[in-house]
This record gives sequence, C-alpha cells and structure tokens, in this order.
Amino acid sequence: MIIKNDEALMGLPVYLMVAIIVGSIVFTAFALSIYNMHKDAQVDIVAAEIEKITAEAENMFEYADAGTQITIHVDFPDSMRFMVFGSLPTDGISEPSDLSLNEDMSNSYYFVMDDGTMKTFSSNARFSGELTDEIAVLYPGSYDLRIELVESEGKSYVKIYP
Repeated sequence: MIIKNDEALMGLPVYLMVAIIVGSIVFTAFALSIYNMHKDAQVDIVAAEIEKITAEAENMFEYADAGTQITIHVDFPDSMRFMVFGSLPTDGISEPSDLSLNEDMSNSYYFVMDDGTMKTFSSNARFSGELTDEIAVLYPGSYDLRIELVESEGKSYVKIYP
C-alpha cells in the first residue's frame, strides 16, 4: 500500500524559503557579533596604551620632583581618530580646534575612535602639551612619548609630547 501525498511537493519551496531566511538571520547575527567584538578589542587596545601613560603620569604627579622626565613607548591603532590630554570634548566627536589649556579641565582626557566611539576619563594629574598652556593631542601611530613633570604659575603639570 503506497500513500500518495501531494502536499509534500507543494510545501517544499516554503520549507526551503524558511530555511534560507533563518540561515540569513543567524549569519547576520554572527557577522554583527564579530564586528562588535573587533570594535571593542580596538577600544581596549587604546585604553591599555592610555593606561601606560596615565599610570606613570599619576605617579610622577604625586611623588616626583619638578623636572623629572621619562619616555614611554605607545602604539595606537589606526582605528583611533585622536586622543586629547588636558581637556574634555566641547563639540561632539570633532577634533579640538582650540588647543588652549583650561585649568578646570586639565586633569581630563579622552579619545575618539573612527566609528564615533568616545571615552572620557579624569585623573589626579594635571596634563598639558609640550607648551604648558596647551593641551596634548595625539594621533594613531607609534610614539616614544616624553612625560615630564613641570611647574607653571605655582601648579604642577605633566607635559606629554613626542
């Protein structure tokens, strides 16, 4: 006895279409998770490089004498747009046009990634650029940064410059 089932032939394209849709959804979710994981890894790399700088800067600020200077090697990935020491973002994620140091924000620093991710931080140390009345702006690449403790107008600053 053979049972004839014509419904199976009619349902096959529907089952195939459902399998393709479900497969596409799973693949898209997987691809997005890989992308987000890569983006987070780049942010973590930048944060680790910043930690090298801030750890030394805070130690110098608290314990060293004026004139103390050290060199730190850092390597920022190309996915970082820029980093600023001695300021907070004023107009979104665009690069600062005014490099003047604001005393109220001199202990702040932040970085911006190419995808628009921005992270802000603060420190016990006050930062400045090579000139003590300017902020320090760094870009992607490899640097041997000089970090120097200086006194200007009765206040201590950690100068950060290549």
